[in-house]
Amino acid sequence: MKNILIIQTAFLGDLILTTPFIREVKRQYPDSRISIIVNKGTEEVLNANPILDEVICFDKKKVKSSLLYFISFIRNLRNKKFVLCLSPHFSHRSSILSFLSGAKERIGYKESGFSFLHSKKISRPLRGMHEVDKLFSLIADGPENFPVVKRPELYFPKEILPELGNLLQKMELIPRNYIIVSPSSVWETKRMPQEKFKKLISVIRNNIPVKVVLTGSAKDYALCESIRNGFDENVINLSGKTNLTEMSFLIKNAKVVISNDSSPVHFASAHNVPVLEIYGATVPEFGYGPLSEKSAIAEINGLYCRPCKIHGGNSCPEKHFRCMMEQVPENLFRLVEKIIS
Repeated sequence: MKNILIIQTAFLGDLILTTPFIREVKRQYPDSRISIIVNKGTEEVLNANPILDEVICFDKKKVKSSLLYFISFIRNLRNKKFVLCLSPHFSHRSSILSFLSGAKERIGYKESGFSFLHSKKISRPLRGMHEVDKLFSLIADGPENFPVVKRPELYFPKEILPELGNLLQKMELIPRNYIIVSPSSVWETKRMPQEKFKKLISVIRNNIPVKVVLTGSAKDYALCESIRNGFDENVINLSGKTNLTEMSFLIKNAKVVISNDSSPVHFASAHNVPVLEIYGATVPEFGYGPLSEKSAIAEINGLYCRPCKIHGGNSCPEKHFRCMMEQVPENLFRLVEKIIS
């Protein structure tokens, strides 16, 4: 049996988009045993994935403060006798992990940090291809051989399905009768201003008889509460009140998901839920667009300064933030109407 290692220690959304790649690795190596290294705190989205044999958590914070932790981590990794390592993350650290894994065959991107540590390097275009296709390029011989099915896959352990169903009942949420709004992002210039989200929710509530659920991490609670303030009980703030599995289940049963260029888009794609993705500093051409059958993208075209960075940033370099300030909530609502009609 061939032991294969995949390294994906990037953001949560990147990990979700790696699931089609995992599926394709298994298709090409049906008798293999597949392990994946993920950033600690993101592993929950791989729960019950039938393809994976092992999920290995890598604590980035701990490795910065403890050399012994890193040495122990590498020692345990090498004991697993990997023969192939696939590194779809392009950080210097991932290349080092790949090299130290002990695998003789190590495939990664030519543009990754310390790419000389890979035994085989594949070029990764910045624009033009969806992120899932960029991943496929590591193991497929040309775009004509990329799998047709690109949608991510997320699963739920059977034993907790009743508990997840109770979550909807507790919140008095009816499947397909609520809209999820995720107003946050790790990067400030990916966030549409809260007053625009507030206006958008107002337009939704005035036109569609649905509840609106605000979601995010515990760090986003104040932002979501500020947006929710002034609405009645039909606008709910669940930011920081759900784990990743519960978040996934909420998205799976939503009527539509509205989000900045962030992980909720990829949760929605995995469950084929209609999604509106709002772009600011980044652009769809970077390859992180929705993969749901019904989706829409809202972006301000024609700006000389966009995109400013591949991940956005903490402030607008030009000080005007036109990419988000010129978004019109009424226009966003029309896109929502279109994808749920």
